[in-house]
Amino acid sequence: MERSELSASEFVGPFRTVAVLGRGGMGRVVLGVGPDGRYVAVKQVHPELAEDEGFRARFRREVDASRRVAGGYTAAVIDADPDAEMPWLASQFVPGPSLSQAVDAAGPLPEEAVRRLAAGLAHALADVHRAGLIHRDLKPSNVLLAEDGVRVIDFGIVRAVGDQTRITHAGALIGSPAYMSPEQALGRELTPATDVFSLGATLVMACTGKPPFAGSSVPRILHEVVHSEPELGDVPAGLRGIIAHCLAKDPADRPTPGELLSTVGELAPSARPWPEAVNTLVHEPLAVAGGLVGGTTAPQTSSRWRRPWPRPLIVVVAVAGVVAAVGLTVGRSFLGDTYREFIADVRSTGLAQKQDKYPAAPPSCQQVRDKLRVPSGLGQVAGFGPVEKYGSAYARCTWTNRTGDEIEAEWRFFSTGQGEGTGAEQAKWFYEHSYERGRTRRDLDLGFADEGLWQEPQGDGYPNCRLYVREVNMVAKVAVTGPRYPSGTCEAVARELAASVVESVGS
Repeated sequence: MERSELSASEFVGPFRTVAVLGRGGMGRVVLGVGPDGRYVAVKQVHPELAEDEGFRARFRREVDASRRVAGGYTAAVIDADPDAEMPWLASQFVPGPSLSQAVDAAGPLPEEAVRRLAAGLAHALADVHRAGLIHRDLKPSNVLLAEDGVRVIDFGIVRAVGDQTRITHAGALIGSPAYMSPEQALGRELTPATDVFSLGATLVMACTGKPPFAGSSVPRILHEVVHSEPELGDVPAGLRGIIAHCLAKDPADRPTPGELLSTVGELAPSARPWPEAVNTLVHEPLAVAGGLVGGTTAPQTSSRWRRPWPRPLIVVVAVAGVVAAVGLTVGRSFLGDTYREFIADVRSTGLAQKQDKYPAAPPSCQQVRDKLRVPSGLGQVAGFGPVEKYGSAYARCTWTNRTGDEIEAEWRFFSTGQGEGTGAEQAKWFYEHSYERGRTRRDLDLGFADEGLWQEPQGDGYPNCRLYVREVNMVAKVAVTGPRYPSGTCEAVARELAASVVESVGS
């Protein structure tokens, strides 16, 4: 998560940008305001990807699929330009937690809320299937709990019914193992019934906090999906039959979305469909969005140091069906006495006198990749940079394999004379922005850097380990994701890679 400032005059298409909401491997997501005053979430792709015609073709398919799905249970596409120099896509801004985040924060949903969830998902799938599409990746992190109900998102791997065109390399896994259907796990031709199986698995997680199929590795999970019965012991009795019907191994035995709606039955109207703890997660971001556009700031805290920006609020933004967990950060600049007071509190002695250890321009991934220490068994490394953005330059390397593992390293340099304070002070500000009380742990004994922050695992779709380190005027981030490196194993991988980044990028 990065704090960044946008020029008030910056536009993407007709939308005035207000804040950077999040970043990912494909690009960034920004909060925008349309000419009519409505909020939109705009996805912009990386310039490097924009030059890839294969990627542009996939992006066009995503735009087309998102536009074809109409209804109140998906995030509506407002506008898009897949042929722009930097392709972009603007969708309805839908603040609210994903189902996985809601369960993580508030616990499993009560039975009545799960019935509403089931009905909303059935309506959404009916809209998707009516458009002649199959979602193929329905799971808790792709379900938003919005103020007025459910939104299904992420049409990045959607396919037309009967279209078996390969969209990735041979042997790659399309979908999320714990929530995919047996026929999807076996690589067979898919029908709309595959989405119904995923719906059933998603409901199990909503009821119990865990998926119906578990295993210590991706192959084991897929074996359970194909050959074992789901674990429904903790599912409320009133929902067990409904969910079991969705999880039938034979696609022909599963209900259609319309049949599922009939089984769920009529639900009483409700202006607040979710438990109060979830409603809180929905409503907080709306106030923050208003502050972003209006230029207001949050009240100052009364602690020893005055916070130069409000506490980050976790928001899930639907962007043309693409979910991005982001931190909305607003407030006045960190410059001046507020910032100096802040950095004086935590591991900051002498930063104003520190000389830069690292040069202004960081090396590219290609220049240092052979020096960076990652486990064997990962595929070819991909990378980009150095890129100058938001007052500092950074570069990144990413390693992946076919079993769903991903390891990422990023390094960012800050230079004295190119911002307020020394390079070390600027790096300290950026580094401390990654700190979240209760979610990060300080590590002052790394041995290879001034300090480190370990971010706790945040559930489905997030890295198993994420480590931030600061060494004088450089901040590095290492993230380890995938079944091969669970919590307890990934820490050593992250530490070793971070140490090699510190050693290599300055030489």
